[in-house]
Amino acid sequence: MLLAMSLFDAVAAGDLARVEALLAGGADPNPFDSEGRTPLILAAENGHEELVRTLLAGGADPSLTDRLGESALLKAAAHEHPRVAALLYPHASEDEQTMARTLLRVGTDFLNNLPRAPTPPPDDFRRKLASASAYVSNKLGDSNPTERLERLHRAERNSKKS
Repeated sequence: MLLAMSLFDAVAAGDLARVEALLAGGADPNPFDSEGRTPLILAAENGHEELVRTLLAGGADPSLTDRLGESALLKAAAHEHPRVAALLYPHASEDEQTMARTLLRVGTDFLNNLPRAPTPPPDDFRRKLASASAYVSNKLGDSNPTERLERLHRAERNSKKS
């Protein structure tokens, strides 16, 4: 009998095929563990470049932070994973980009030449989208729409700190 593997378990095991299968099967790409980390943060911290690519393509939000306020970019930079940091760099705020360059101690050309983050949608649009998502989730019997709204609000607070 096969035991169900969570997205966190698959990321911790470095199991790319399982991560892809879970995301294709509709797994939430942005759950939080007991430390407030997401699978993307865990993959970035451990330097798993392909897992980070897969999670980003699967809808993982690179702006989410753990309980210490550290994003996936800052985890990758702090653990000296420049290739992973380069993947996350365009999605980060200017302050996070500066901190990542400092943490990585690499030449400014390495990260400075990467494209800047796209302009995020207005907050009112994000709120409406999150509310609509919570409504649909509730109608489908999903018990976690409140957690999704809480994640959005936490991401908004973190982006306003920048």
